[in-house]
Amino acid sequence: MKKVFLDTNILIDVVAKREGFYEVASNILNLGIEGQVILCVTPMSYATCAFVARKILGYKGAIRVLQLLEKYLEFVPMTSAQCRSALYADMPDFEDMLQYEAAQDAGCSCIVTRNGKHFPQSGIPVLSPVDFLGLLDE
Repeated sequence: MKKVFLDTNILIDVVAKREGFYEVASNILNLGIEGQVILCVTPMSYATCAFVARKILGYKGAIRVLQLLEKYLEFVPMTSAQCRSALYADMPDFEDMLQYEAAQDAGCSCIVTRNGKHFPQSGIPVLSPVDFLGLLDE
């Protein structure tokens, strides 16, 4: 089954129900719920998502939503080697490089993000949520 890495912004789109982004992000989440793909995230994404969502849902509300979602997500590890690699990468965003390293090590077939310019242009394909869903329709 295809392993798809969800960048933090996609997870936040779902949890915080971000206007303009929620529908597409929830369609991607539904693919994981239905067992069509394996959705991968890092613990760092979960922590960031909890931080952002608690401002909207309160701490308990944010944690409740994250607890519901975790059944449908595969947590991939982040290592010191990945951190070192990201530190020395010539890329504009350290957090996104950490995500890229984790996705690569986990064997993900693509990264879904709304921030494609912050990821390397080689290696794992980096797709917008709309482009990812479009590929599945083909």
